[in-house]
This record gives sequence, C-alpha cells and structure tokens, in this order.
Amino acid sequence: MEKTEDNFNSSSCVNFSVMHPEMSKRELCAVTAFYVVLMIGIVIGNGLIFAAFFVNHKLRTTTNKLILGLALSDILVGIISVPLWIFISVKSAQGEYYSDGLYQFYITFDIFVGSASILQLTSISIERCHAIVRPLRHRTLPKKTFRTLLLTPWVISSLVASLQPLQYRRWQEVYTLLMVTTCFLVPFSVIMLAYIFIFMFARVKRPSQRLLRNTTRSRAYRKEIRLSVTIAFITLLFVIAWLPLFVLTIVATYYPSSLPSMITTDRLLKFAKWMHYSNSSINPFLYAFRNNAIRRTFQYLISKLLCGRFSPRIGQRRIKLQSMPFRSSANRSDFSHR
Repeated sequence: MEKTEDNFNSSSCVNFSVMHPEMSKRELCAVTAFYVVLMIGIVIGNGLIFAAFFVNHKLRTTTNKLILGLALSDILVGIISVPLWIFISVKSAQGEYYSDGLYQFYITFDIFVGSASILQLTSISIERCHAIVRPLRHRTLPKKTFRTLLLTPWVISSLVASLQPLQYRRWQEVYTLLMVTTCFLVPFSVIMLAYIFIFMFARVKRPSQRLLRNTTRSRAYRKEIRLSVTIAFITLLFVIAWLPLFVLTIVATYYPSSLPSMITTDRLLKFAKWMHYSNSSINPFLYAFRNNAIRRTFQYLISKLLCGRFSPRIGQRRIKLQSMPFRSSANRSDFSHR
C-alpha cells in the first residue's frame, strides 16, 4: 500500500497511478467490460472517420482535415491508452506486479494524446470563428496557416507530455498547475470566446434578403453555422467529459487529505477516466448525426461491409456520384486552392 499511496500522490495532471484497493471479482469484471465496450466504440467510430475520408474525396476540406486530426488522437486513445489502462487496472486490482516503465509509458502517452485532442478542439474553434467572421479572407488563407493549426496541437502536447517523466516524484504540484492551465483553462477560454463571438456575429450579421436570394451563398452560410453548432456541442461534451478528472487531480495534488477512502477514490478515478475516454467515442457519431456527407458515407461503408462487396479500389475511383448520392459539404472552390 505504501507504493500505491506514493504513486497516487505523484500523479500527473490528467492521469493517476492505479491504486490497489480491494475489489470483488464481479466489480472488476463489470468495470473491465465497460472499458472494453468503450474501447471498441472508440476504434470503430474513429475508424469509420478515416474510412470515410479515404473513400469520399469530397470530405477532404480544410475544416474536415482538422477533424481528421482529432480523430487520429481519438483512435490512438482506443488502440493504445485504453488497453494499457485496462491491463494496469486489472493487474493492480489483483495485486500483481506491473513495471514502472510500462506505467511511465502509459501515463506519458495518455497525456500526449489527451492534450492533443483538447488542443485540436481549440484549433478547430479558431478556424470556425475565422470562417464565420471573415469568410472571404478565410477562403484565401495560405496552406501554411492550416498546417500550423494542424501541427501546433501535436507539438505542444509533445512538449507537455515529455515533462511527465522529468517531474515524476519531484515537482508534481507545478506540473499539475501547468497541465490545468495549458490543457484545460486556456483552451476552454479560447473555445468559449470563439463560439460566443461566432453566435454574436451570426445573430447580428445575418444574410441580407439579397444574399438569401443567392442560393449557393445562402446554403454555404447555413452549412458554416451548422458545422459551428456541431463543434460547439462537441466542445460542451468535452468539458463535461474532462472536468471530473481535472477536479479529482487538483484535489489529489493540493488537498490529498480531502479525498475519501481508498476504495471510494479508486471508484471515482475509474469513473473520471471512463468519462474522459468516452469523449473519444462520442465525436464520430456527432459528426455523422450533424453532417449529411459524413453520415451518407458512413451508411455507404456499413452497407458495403455488411453486404461483403466493399472494394478498396473504390477510394481510387473517387466514388461516382451516381452510385453514391452525396451532397458535398464544401465548395469546390474552397478545396481547389488548398
């Protein structure tokens, strides 16, 4: 138990070391089953996102490429983070040994993909705000600007995660403050300001009657607003999913005496981890529900898989419109110059 308490108190901002309270086999099986179902949902949902981009080139717009970056971090959660968390949790509950090196790899990688997911939502909100407020300038932005939006979250998350092994058992209070600020407070503030500005602008600058007569521009404007509402809803779910873990981490780091019993804290930890992992499984289904092109691509992929007639060569043929009645969610002029 001494090792458990030491690991718990030296936890990072978004990850605790697994604790070792007594847990019944029935409870352990139930908890593991919940995580396995979540893992499958994450991999299938985000796998469909990648498959949709592969077979339908009309989805490869600037904003959707940012969404693809988010799906990449989410699928890494399902492929690596969740399986490692299940393995360490089961080993800990059974009182079996797991190496400190494995734990350090898990927690560092989990911080990396978790921070990348949060910061990518921030990049998407900035891009959406610019697309709504300055649509003409947004269409002429150079590729370098969007590459910066794509790569910056990965660079920052790499830097933050690389500090985890260095701060281990040394200055976790400072690291916790850094993580909370960099990966929650600042992104949340930027995201909220961006969407508040979007909705204020959309309310004041509604298309004129003359603009509404232009069917193409009117449809493009409504699609921009619709996509922004979708991502704003995703952001709200992100806050709900991540807030319990950040709150629990802050309490454990700065007010450890306020924690409840070991078994209760362990259950709270597993709930908080499940909540923030669940965020990686929700995003693809929100895109499918709100985006007609992605939803129809999903339906196409599932029907082909179920019927057993799917061919990888479909992606090379760019999917003929007569065989798949999509409506592109992007203007061809938008895609052509990017």
